[in-house]
Formats: sequence, C-alpha cells, structure tokens
Amino acid sequence: MNESCESCPHERIHKIEYRQLTENLTEVKDRVARVETTLARGVLLLVANLAAMVVSLAREFIQH
Repeated sequence: MNESCESCPHERIHKIEYRQLTENLTEVKDRVARVETTLARGVLLLVANLAAMVVSLAREFIQH
C-alpha cells in the first residue's frame, strides 16, 4: 500500500482543493495586473492633460 494514502485518507481531496486555490490565485493575480495597467494608463493621461493645461496657461500668460 502507498504510505501517503495511509497517512492522509483525504490527500486526493486536498490536492484538488490546493490546485483550485492555486488557479483562483492566478486569476486574481491576472486581474490585479490588468487593474494596475488600467490605473497606470489613467494616471499617465491625467499627467498629460495637466501638462497640456500648464503649457496652455503659460502661453496665455506670455501673450498678455
């Protein structure tokens, strides 16, 4: 007989649950990465818009 089967009768169930948990954590990791990418793009757009506003205000200030 296999010793691992004797030491834990629920070993197979634990392996399945562990595999599912690992898959779920991988999915969460992927989703977090996508959220981080989206947030980074949003921040870059905000910075670009702010820079454009500063340039626009500076031109107005220099012209007057």
